[in-house]
Amino acid sequence: MIYFVPMGYVRHRYPDDEVKKRRFVDAAVEVLPEYEEGLRGLEEFSHIVVLAYLHKFRGRPLVVRPKRVEGAPEVGVFATDSPDRPNPIAVSIVRLLRREGRTLYVDGVDLFDGTPVLDIKGFSPRRCPESPKAPWWAD
Repeated sequence: MIYFVPMGYVRHRYPDDEVKKRRFVDAAVEVLPEYEEGLRGLEEFSHIVVLAYLHKFRGRPLVVRPKRVEGAPEVGVFATDSPDRPNPIAVSIVRLLRREGRTLYVDGVDLFDGTPVLDIKGFSPRRCPESPKAPWWAD
């Protein structure tokens, strides 16, 4: 068994259906007091990587149809950003707008209000591949 302890939570004003519809929203990541020192220097990054636990986990399908793309084919879940995964872990790259103490104000979040945050990393341009490729339905 593997156990994770949240180090913070996503907070915003949008209901789940609005997040599903809009896909990306502005939010605050509230980091628990005992992890605040770990944020030192993070404000120098324009973007951060947020690893989260999908606490509203619905299932483990291995084949899905991307929902926001009409005519998309059924594909394996690993080819999508579907929240229904064998392990309910999310990776989100978001714009860091500002840091105020232990609260990170971000934009581009695709997580529900109250989602537990497992880790945060600064996003470096060196992580960007030179010539990324994706199928037409993945945009």
